[in-house]
Amino acid sequence: MRSRLFWLVGGWAIGTVTATWLRRRIRKGVRRYAPEQLRQEASDRTTALIDGVRRITREVVAATRDGADEARATRHSLDHRLPPRRNHRPVRVPLRRP
Repeated sequence: MRSRLFWLVGGWAIGTVTATWLRRRIRKGVRRYAPEQLRQEASDRTTALIDGVRRITREVVAATRDGADEARATRHSLDHRLPPRRNHRPVRVPLRRP
């Protein structure tokens, strides 16, 4: 049991260290070989995307706040048009045996 635990923890540690090392190595390579203009453009696009999502979220929240009172008023005015719902059990006809 100890050896299994040892290999499990050892494998996890080696995998974590290797993944971290590889991630850092790739990032250094990208920084070294990517032109500054490309990095700046990617950064600007990411910022624009995040700003757009935030703007849309603010608009949805504002519309939800404004529309809540209207929805309550509208819902009560439309209640009289709906037919009453009946929740009856289905009629079961007994089978006739000849």
